[in-house]
Amino acid sequence: MPRRFLFLLGILMFIAFQQTEAQVVVFDTVGNTVISADTIVKEAKTAKPVKVGKAQKPHSPQKATIMSACLPGLGQIYNKKWWKVPIVYAGLGGLGYLVYDNYYEYNSYLRAYEFKTGDLPEGETLNDHETELANHYAANQLQTYKESYRRDFEFYCILTVAWYGLNIVDACVDGHLYNYDISDDLSLSIDPYLRSTETPIKMPHYAQVGLSFKLNF
Repeated sequence: MPRRFLFLLGILMFIAFQQTEAQVVVFDTVGNTVISADTIVKEAKTAKPVKVGKAQKPHSPQKATIMSACLPGLGQIYNKKWWKVPIVYAGLGGLGYLVYDNYYEYNSYLRAYEFKTGDLPEGETLNDHETELANHYAANQLQTYKESYRRDFEFYCILTVAWYGLNIVDACVDGHLYNYDISDDLSLSIDPYLRSTETPIKMPHYAQVGLSFKLNF
């Protein structure tokens, strides 16, 4: 009796031990591979959490406009139009030089004219360039050149302001078109067009010649 009891107890302990050591398996329906449930649990514990990236801020045309208004070319950099920055500053530099040169010549001819007419303020003297102009030209000629340089000075001032404004407008337009879809599907093809015409009576055939426009979008 005790032997049977011990034998039965041993069988029960063996079955219990096997159940605790048993592994649950999962069958992959695609590759028919067996995956241990313990492996799945371990991978779930060791897997690193996926970091969610920050949402990208939308491109702001208003910001590009303000940046170019504060500093020419800055809006173009914000719009990633780097190649436009040298053009902006080349225009401003060239126009700035013309403004300065015409203003300098205007003042030179003005002082030479005042010296010729006796209106030069007392105590002021002419420099070498102004003295040369006073000795070389008559009063009426000095007045003509003076007015010409004054008009050119004002004209280039207007062009400089216009170029500055164009820089702002360009940044604003590029800002609005920053996310515009310009892909290979958008294309315009221009092909020659030639078709002969037939008449019901015996006459020479004439051809219709033209251009064919095809817009793909």
